[in-house]
Amino acid sequence: MNFRTVRLLTVVSALLLAGPVLRAQNGALLGSLESNTILYRDDPVTGTQAPESGYGSMNWLKLDYLGRYTSKGSWGCGIQLEYNPAIITGYDKDLQGAGLTSIYVTADRKIGSSNLILTTGDFYEQFGSGMVLRSWEDRELGISNSIGGARAKLSVEETVEVTALAGFPRFGIGNFLNSRTATLVSGGDIRLDLGHLARLPEKLSLILESSLLDRYERQNPADLELLAAAKGFVLPAHVPTYSVGADLGAYFDGMDGFHFGFEWVGKGEDLTTFHKPGGATDYGLEKGHAWRAEASFSYHRLTFSATARELSNMENRLFRTSTAPATGNTLNYLPALCQMQTYMLASLNPYSTYAEGERGYQADVFYYIPKDGLFGGRHGATLHAGASWIRTLPQALSGYDSPRFAYRELNLSIDRRWSRAFRTNVFVSIQEKSPSHGQTRSTEAQNIFVVDGTWKSPGSLSLRGELQYLYSQELTKDWMAALLELNYAPHWGLFVSDMYNHGDTHIHYYNVGASFSADAFRAAVSFGRNRAGMVCSGGVCRFRPAYSGGQLTIEYSF
Repeated sequence: MNFRTVRLLTVVSALLLAGPVLRAQNGALLGSLESNTILYRDDPVTGTQAPESGYGSMNWLKLDYLGRYTSKGSWGCGIQLEYNPAIITGYDKDLQGAGLTSIYVTADRKIGSSNLILTTGDFYEQFGSGMVLRSWEDRELGISNSIGGARAKLSVEETVEVTALAGFPRFGIGNFLNSRTATLVSGGDIRLDLGHLARLPEKLSLILESSLLDRYERQNPADLELLAAAKGFVLPAHVPTYSVGADLGAYFDGMDGFHFGFEWVGKGEDLTTFHKPGGATDYGLEKGHAWRAEASFSYHRLTFSATARELSNMENRLFRTSTAPATGNTLNYLPALCQMQTYMLASLNPYSTYAEGERGYQADVFYYIPKDGLFGGRHGATLHAGASWIRTLPQALSGYDSPRFAYRELNLSIDRRWSRAFRTNVFVSIQEKSPSHGQTRSTEAQNIFVVDGTWKSPGSLSLRGELQYLYSQELTKDWMAALLELNYAPHWGLFVSDMYNHGDTHIHYYNVGASFSADAFRAAVSFGRNRAGMVCSGGVCRFRPAYSGGQLTIEYSF
């Protein structure tokens, strides 16, 4: 049975199961519509030119039908349609086009004290922290690697949860069949609640989890096959990834307590780039591994958390490619081990995870300063300090036998409420990054200072402003930025912002916009100039080229 036959059978089974769903009683149809369109213009100041189409437009329509089938179970089905006549700058070209990109049917059945959920068609799934498998949709990044196939989830009371799946991940756009990769992924995950099984006290918890995933890729690009033959090895068709992990928690007063978690991941032999002294590269097969340890502690006004993680040859793509992999060509989740910045200047030059080999540490401390104190004032304040330190492992470098500096940052902020109507947040971020992930000694450092204030009237009006400054002797030197937002709840919002690179290019990156919301409908329009750089969501980033123009976003749920 070939791959296309299996995929066709998946669609047929989904359509056959849809009959009972549509006949279900007390059903409900839910849906959402999202549209994002940009009209580009040439900008002689930055030198950017509008694409030949003059615009980019990406649109999603999702429909879900939920119906009660029997007193012991429920059914549901859904589809997603996408229409992208012209791709937005910075997204993968494979997303251009139109099609029925997903279709699924699911059944939820109670069996005594157990519960069984069966899904056929498209679904999203994550094993553990996502280092083994994360199938998810992020429209900001252009990732939608849903798995088209079958999945079963069985939970026994509150003690054991088992997941088994098999299918073909999605890449690009097209109809359900032709948007699937030829890569078959299959595996399972088991989660055991030992605290419940051993009847531990309610304030103690112990959870064990283990995962196994196999990536079966029967065909590779011809140039990679020739490369492997020339180097004397054969590209493996099967690449397994597996993990074991544990989470221990103890709570002694409400949410106060501590938590400790550990996960170890192993990866089978896969195509790897070896770095030689002098900058030369070679290719071969190598296994990969990862581990992650995290701990947190909370007591009254103090909360502390720390994470350590190591990655080695942990890039796991949907399919091998001889060119730079597209953003959506990913099977696992490896977010950067540093704070996800939200202020404009603090996020200008984010760090991206180096899956070939890195070891990093991150720690955060939150302390609530009580009111009526010296610093808390009449309404109290929150102090936050966070730090990250990441080094590149020697096997991912050329000519080094010890880890090399890759990234570090220190973040400090104090959020204080001065009155019922007015609050401020003062934020400082000190960042330093190696643009070569430690291959050379040169680094890029920048210091960011932000003052953020929000005023709310007793009625529906609120005003928020930001003043930001970035000091650097590298990159494009010094920047300054300002933002002003005016909101009239619950419907209207206006904003104007500007980032000015007064240290080098002397270019203003301005934006002005408005939004309207009513119930489940939201529309936003903006116009401005956007700098080239990384766009990040949840710690994963994609590159966005510079552009100028107007943007219209519409979201509607029903």
